Amino acid sequence: MPSVPVEHIAWSKARASLHRYSLADSAIATPDLRALGLPHAAEMPPEGYRAQAELERLIGERIGAPGGRVLLTAGASEANACALAALLSPGDEVLAERPGYEPHRAAARLFGAAVRAFDRPMGEGPGGAARPGALAEAVEQALGPGTRLVVLSDLHNPGGAALDEQDARVLDALAAQRGFRVLCDETFRDAGRLSCGTRAALSGRWLATASLTKVYGLGGLRIGWVAGDAATLAACETAQDALTVQPSLLSIALARALVPHLDALRARTHAILSANHAAFGRLAARQRHLAGPPVTGLTTWREFGVEGEGDRFAAFAGARFDLALARGGFFGRPRGVRVALGGEPAAFAAALEVLEAAAGAFDWAAEAGGSRVLESQRERA
Repeated sequence: MPSVPVEHIAWSKARASLHRYSLADSAIATPDLRALGLPHAAEMPPEGYRAQAELERLIGERIGAPGGRVLLTAGASEANACALAALLSPGDEVLAERPGYEPHRAAARLFGAAVRAFDRPMGEGPGGAARPGALAEAVEQALGPGTRLVVLSDLHNPGGAALDEQDARVLDALAAQRGFRVLCDETFRDAGRLSCGTRAALSGRWLATASLTKVYGLGGLRIGWVAGDAATLAACETAQDALTVQPSLLSIALARALVPHLDALRARTHAILSANHAAFGRLAARQRHLAGPPVTGLTTWREFGVEGEGDRFAAFAGARFDLALARGGFFGRPRGVRVALGGEPAAFAAALEVLEAAAGAFDWAAEAGGSRVLESQRERA
């Protein structure tokens, strides 16, 4: 098995938290469950791991998963690993979005797949959404004869844009015609305003992964899942038998107790994001280098006019202003940076002040060449 480093995860675990200010953590601020009057502790359920089947059913019903159930995993990371292991054989080709979440590419390579990128179109719509149909066109142009799987995210990580309904329908038809599957990482989906759901319900050509980590702030539980047809879930469960086997029973018990309160936690998330989106919008109006599409989810992507400038700005902000930013190179596009939007509003506002100061002090190479922020995004849209 090849050694495949995952630089973004390694940096997030070891380095990001060392900074005084952070706009790197893509999860909503962790809720104080006790203060909110919600279940905050669990005991071993007397029925043992039969509790897992109940939680799988509860989550499956909540999102409208095929067959009314999901396969529970240790977070979305294991969900993605199980899905990739179930769908891929050594030598298969995976087509992954760029900018995109690095572990999607790394885990596919870990299972022996060849990975190529397609450029996810970015526009000026909410969250950087492009015109309807543009994503499906980009996928079709990038498909090769050996493509067995297309991997994308909804909401997009890092951009925050929702997957357009037209794109989803066209992708499904294209998958039927060309014989590939679609893996949709829905970890950020519920940060949007749509009702709970899953693309896995579209057809058997789709499967989806998600978790309680990002939108609900329950990362410590490490509860994720795969949604798909029965045969796909069975293959994913076989892969899981070689990984964690099953999630923590204590995590399952607490997650099960919290299911009736997920709408309340989601409402909390939307309230935090409403304040933070407005604050970021005001900053973007003042600081032209951070201008771009209106934000919609837990993250936003800002792309600059010179290759490598996003990585250079992230390093500058960290070294000079003690501010953690996820550099664009983690997402396969080093001319941008990802800004996380889910912090507690007071801490987020303080970090935005530092971001503005860093942007004001940075030597923007784009100015010398007359480039504009997001110029390449507008050209692609």
